[in-house]
Amino acid sequence: MFNKKLLTASLASVLLAGAAGTQAEVSANVTLATDYVFRGISQTDEKGAIQGGFDWAGDTGLYAGIWASNVNFGGEASTEMDYYGGYAGETASGIGYDVGFIYYDYEGESELDYVELAFSLGYAGFSAGVNYSDEFGEDGPEYIYYSAGYDMDLAEGFTLGLNVGYTDTDIDDYWEEGADTYMDYGVTLGYSTAGVDFALALIGTDLDDVEAADDRVVFSISKSL
Repeated sequence: MFNKKLLTASLASVLLAGAAGTQAEVSANVTLATDYVFRGISQTDEKGAIQGGFDWAGDTGLYAGIWASNVNFGGEASTEMDYYGGYAGETASGIGYDVGFIYYDYEGESELDYVELAFSLGYAGFSAGVNYSDEFGEDGPEYIYYSAGYDMDLAEGFTLGLNVGYTDTDIDDYWEEGADTYMDYGVTLGYSTAGVDFALALIGTDLDDVEAADDRVVFSISKSL
């Protein structure tokens, strides 16, 4: 995933599909990307990323997984490890839901680690969710992320995804002078063939003075096993 949360809806779809099956499923994924962008902000100093993970989805709706990527914040951290789990399902009216947690572990800089609670709903291609952390990093601020998206099929093999997010913290000037909040957005064109997924995304934010949050185009190649 070149952007974990840009592709949260895709992950949820995989988990929901696994939950709807008749037995537990285990899958793996690997991605090569020109940048790792998380909620509109580069996590790799605007350089390439190698990412991968494993997912388990039970027949009761429970799921768990682990995901990793290289990162570069200019400090000691070089690897991000995410551990997550939760419960996903679908109502009789076709509304999908997902309740879970994500633990972000930054090898070499444990003061960056934090835990999020996550809740999302989906219906007919639309999705909406909220992620909450009471401490964004060691002694960090309360953190809330709201997201919404829409995914649609185009011509055979092609998909289009639209997403928008809003980040809110309780510390003034947290992101830049005068900003304790910001918005991010993305448009992603995807194409799948021979079991390989290609994605081209335009990603941006409304932050003006954060170089890592500039508008950018990201290309990725992914394979699920």
